[in-house]
Amino acid sequence: MISLAIFDMAGTTINDRDEVYRVLREATERTGARYTDEQFQEWMGTEKKWAIRNLLELGGIQATEELVEETWEWFRAELRRTYTENPPVPIDGVEDMLRELRARDIRVALTTGFNRETVDLILGSMGWSVGDLLDTTAAGDEVESGRPEPYLIRKVMAELDVTDPDEVISLGDTRADVISAQRAGVRSVGVLTGHLTEEEFGELDADHVLASSAELPGLLEELN
Repeated sequence: MISLAIFDMAGTTINDRDEVYRVLREATERTGARYTDEQFQEWMGTEKKWAIRNLLELGGIQATEELVEETWEWFRAELRRTYTENPPVPIDGVEDMLRELRARDIRVALTTGFNRETVDLILGSMGWSVGDLLDTTAAGDEVESGRPEPYLIRKVMAELDVTDPDEVISLGDTRADVISAQRAGVRSVGVLTGHLTEEEFGELDADHVLASSAELPGLLEELN
């Protein structure tokens, strides 16, 4: 019986018009880093400062601490600017889905590669809060390593006192989301509102693939 549903943010529950990836790519490429679209996709869904460090190295730039910090600060400032001027919005049907889950006594958590500052900016702009639509949230800078490691999932499980991985389902739109769920031993769901196809999620051995997170209640009817 599923008692906890964990969701990624950008591309899974919120539509930010891919601004986070535009800003991440611009932040690293402005240093001279160059990499392919496929290489960039490998870092989608991961903690953003860690992604910056790796994208710089991947793009042929020595990732000194000074450069990583400078690039990180530019990324944070530009993301805050664009999210303030053009706030993200919920993916169609997601708010109703979250309300339905909580009405069924299924707890809801958000995990993300964003830092806490950005999480609070996004949630505040959309009017989402813990105690209303959500039971808890975990940001990428609040664990020792972000996705694809399992620590974000383990953090919310511990906070909500869920000890059985069989009671947990985790949804995301990236490779890192699926791998993180697998490493945590919970049920993994790929959603097609990001950049991966059903076939690509199949290659990752995701347990399920949905067109959107909004379809989760129907899947839970089957599982529960």
